[in-house]
Amino acid sequence: MSKNKYLFGLAGLAFGFIASFFWTQYYNSTQAGTTAAPQAPGMQGAQGGQPSMAAVQETIAKAKSNPKDFNAQLEAAKLYNQIGMVPETISYLEKAYEINPAESDKFQIPPFIAQYYFDQKKYEDAETWYRRAAALRPDEPELHVETAASLIYRQSPDPARAIEELQKALKINPADAHALGHMVDACILKKDARAAEESLARLKEAEPASARLSVYESLIADLKAGKPVSIPKE
Repeated sequence: MSKNKYLFGLAGLAFGFIASFFWTQYYNSTQAGTTAAPQAPGMQGAQGGQPSMAAVQETIAKAKSNPKDFNAQLEAAKLYNQIGMVPETISYLEKAYEINPAESDKFQIPPFIAQYYFDQKKYEDAETWYRRAAALRPDEPELHVETAASLIYRQSPDPARAIEELQKALKINPADAHALGHMVDACILKKDARAAEESLARLKEAEPASARLSVYESLIADLKAGKPVSIPKE
């Protein structure tokens, strides 16, 4: 089963290029009619490069002095991204979300933040942001799947709540291999071998060439034999 990180079609791209995507979209939609849109981070040409210290200080000062200005927080996030300060970038994206969740959703900021926390193994924070994203886009199955993954991989897994999220995803797409794989994970964590086998059978139909099928078969066999099992990370 291939892992589909939910970055809305931007999986596998470097952070700067991901940021450049929503920045380009933002300025194209809000700054139409201006002489030139600011150049996006990670996409500078020959005249690009690192911003000056004065530009950084001015942008950050503007964001701090205008805490309700959505655009100012995004400007600050852009500058921090350009100088490689990712945690600070995320902080200002979070401020932008607090100001205007709907506008943040337009540029797919919540799942981007969620994925950052997921990659940092801060699964509780990842869950919070995936749930915020899912509240804005409830019909996106992958958001429910990633919420479930954040519940499965944490130090104290919560398979029951993970199953609830996976059921939401499978209601949207019953053949979602990503959701079915995590359903097997969750059922194994619950020590429910029968349910794990049922989900595995569905996964075999949805993705018969998955390399994880044999892994799941071994895990379920160990579970039925009373052996300790651990869920492998993707």
